[in-house]
This record gives sequence, structure tokens and C-alpha cells, in this order.
Amino acid sequence: MGDAEVLEKDGQPCFVVPAKELSRGPNVRVQAVSVGDQSAKPVVTVWKAPIDPPATPSSLANCVAYGQLPSRPGDPPAAELQTGKVYEVYLNGRSSDSSDPTRGYTAKFCFVANGAGRKLVQVTYPSRAWDEGVCR
Repeated sequence: MGDAEVLEKDGQPCFVVPAKELSRGPNVRVQAVSVGDQSAKPVVTVWKAPIDPPATPSSLANCVAYGQLPSRPGDPPAAELQTGKVYEVYLNGRSSDSSDPTRGYTAKFCFVANGAGRKLVQVTYPSRAWDEGVCR
């Protein structure tokens, strides 16, 4: 499993494969995305979608924006992301380097209160938010 990165675009999370991961296999092709609510036990998927055709999201300009891809028939629409909950994104993809066993990229993030609004925070290991599924 490799690392993903979470950026903010128009108030929503947007997911990319960071440069350090692309240096191992520059032609990464991401085929699907899923986001789960880590505060729920068991984890609840709040959004998932295929990426067709597969792509290499590597910058804010071509990131995978939360809820902006069409889902498969029967999949629920993207849920509203709540402040204080930790979410985990999984980008299902493969490197162009056949010797690289990486089959996906993951990151955790949350929104925290910020005055009258909120801001996106990437959750890192080790932290209470990582373990508890709740951030403050």
C-alpha cells in the first residue's frame, strides 16, 4: 500500500498520488476510489466510484474530487462529510513498474472547525485521530 495525499478544492477533499509515490512508478493508473467513515465501527463506505478511463491524479489540477465522479448503478450518492469524523480514502491503482507490489494508495483526513467554517486536515500516524476515528 502506498500513500495518497488529500488536497482541498472548492471546499471538498481532492485525492492525488504524491510525487514520492510517482517516482517509483511514474505511470500509475488509478482505476477506482473509495472513501470510508473511520469513526463508524464497522467502517462505512460514504462514496465509491470507478475512474474510467484509469488516470494518474498527481496535482490539484487533475485530482479526484470527492463526489464528482459518476458512481455505478445502484451505488448511493456521495454522503456529506461531517466535521470531526476521520475518513480514509483508497485509490485503487497499479504502478507501471512490474516489480513494484503497490496496488493502491491510501490516506486519512478530516474536517475541523475553523471559525465560522471548517478546514481540511490530513490525519497522520501516529495520532489520536488515526486511532480513534475522531479529530478535534
